Amino acid sequence: MAEARAALDQAALLLGAGFIAGGGALLAGNRLYWRLRARSVSGTVVGVRALGRLYYAVYRYQSRAGKRAEATADVGAGASPKLATGRRVRLLALRKYPDRVAEAGIHPLEIVGGVLFGAATVAVGMALTAWPVTPVTWVLLAGVLMSVAYGLQRSMPARGERPFTSIVRKWSPDGLLDTPVRRLEEILAGPVRAERQRKQRVTGLIVTPVLVLAGLMVLALGARLARTTFLLESSGERARGTVLFCELKRTLHGSSYYPVVQFATRRGVAVQFRDSMGSDPPPYGEGEPVEVLYFAAAPAQSATIDRGLLNWVGPVALCMGGACLTAMALFARLGAPRAEVPRATRAL
Repeated sequence: MAEARAALDQAALLLGAGFIAGGGALLAGNRLYWRLRARSVSGTVVGVRALGRLYYAVYRYQSRAGKRAEATADVGAGASPKLATGRRVRLLALRKYPDRVAEAGIHPLEIVGGVLFGAATVAVGMALTAWPVTPVTWVLLAGVLMSVAYGLQRSMPARGERPFTSIVRKWSPDGLLDTPVRRLEEILAGPVRAERQRKQRVTGLIVTPVLVLAGLMVLALGARLARTTFLLESSGERARGTVLFCELKRTLHGSSYYPVVQFATRRGVAVQFRDSMGSDPPPYGEGEPVEVLYFAAAPAQSATIDRGLLNWVGPVALCMGGACLTAMALFARLGAPRAEVPRATRAL
């Protein structure tokens, strides 16, 4: 039964890794396509096309062949200094489609996709080191690779299809190219709007460091829990324990029942501990047998109930949440220009 449970835990971890890796490939695959197929050129934002409250940047650049070209973004955004007329920007341009470009800077989809793909890689590594490798393991690994290949295939344009810069297989919204090109400064003209943008920039200078610090702390906590869990499952000892009772603890958010377990180490020493995970209703009944993981050097301080794959829910969630929060905060801060919306240096 123990071997069957280990095989099921490994299979569940690999299936989860395949799902996460496929999602990461779906999010970041399109940007990978642009970075491999396109060439970097210098461009200028010459205006925007407005559809409702979304603004689509219009870029003008000079190709490597010396020809002047103009392209409209197929992804809209809210009013932002990045859409300021005259802003210089590095672009990724395709020779076959001069009217299609993408900004060369780091994109949020790359960050999120990279975090997901990294988490999947860690999960695969843990599955291969914490449990024995069997023929079923290789089948599941092939499934992980197939999930990644499917995500990449869905995020990249097919042969003969016009390239796109979002995860939606659509080049541009209907009627976008029929919309006149206007300067963002003219659309957002007014002292009230300028004051609002100033307050948003000041708020960002205060909030961003706080978010980055919070993300790093959450990431560090998740990494510490993941390391402890990995060491417990790979080099810790196992024992058969018995739930004595479930202790009720009240907090500001309610109350939970925490199982109190007793077990004997390999040396015959009786150890009693209260598990760190509780729930309401009680997760175990009195006298129910459970599997216990512990370090031989400190059984009372390190003992925990072995819940199989559920042992990794907390560490993985903390690591992914902390990494995403930190990456998004840094991207939002580093990607924004210092000035608000500069005046156009030349007319369209």
